[in-house]
Amino acid sequence: MRALTVREKWLLGLCFGVIFAVGNGFAARSVLKVLRGSDTKIQTLKNTLADNEMWLDDAPKAEAREKWLEANMPKMTGTTLGKLQGDLIQSLQDELFNRKLRIDQQSLQEILNEPFYTEVAVRLEVEGAETAVIDWLTTLQGPNQFQIIKSLELELDNRSRELEPQAECEITIARWYHPETGEAIPVEEPTSGSVGGT
Repeated sequence: MRALTVREKWLLGLCFGVIFAVGNGFAARSVLKVLRGSDTKIQTLKNTLADNEMWLDDAPKAEAREKWLEANMPKMTGTTLGKLQGDLIQSLQDELFNRKLRIDQQSLQEILNEPFYTEVAVRLEVEGAETAVIDWLTTLQGPNQFQIIKSLELELDNRSRELEPQAECEITIARWYHPETGEAIPVEEPTSGSVGGT
């Protein structure tokens, strides 16, 4: 076996150098990919830690809120959801009648069974004196009522010839109940059309 010439040694060294450089390139690329993935994981873990610390700080408030809801949210025991929906619309009709407001249309809305509450809702179209409508709207929500305004459209009736400004109001009102933990309450299907006016 003959000895390598200087030129052959130089070419062999160059070949090993290229192989070394390519190998290092692949290794560096792989390391950078892992590091980029690690940065994302670290950021995700930081975000999770911040969320958990926030929940931990809010835990006493959340526990107090849950106890208050347990004690104050109305229960559905012994009645059907359809009856609760009927009670809601009847109480609204009575209040509107007492305030001398007119119901043009009313309809029952879909009953929602959520994990933390059960919702019954009604939609009303109401007309009457602007001050009476606004006064009525201010009575619909309160901490112990568990009643929410889901949608509201209020506009002045410019065509009215009454002395006092008149208002037209389209509103969807919902009432929340504590969800049943025992046997299920039967859900009655809402009627698709109008229930009728007063």
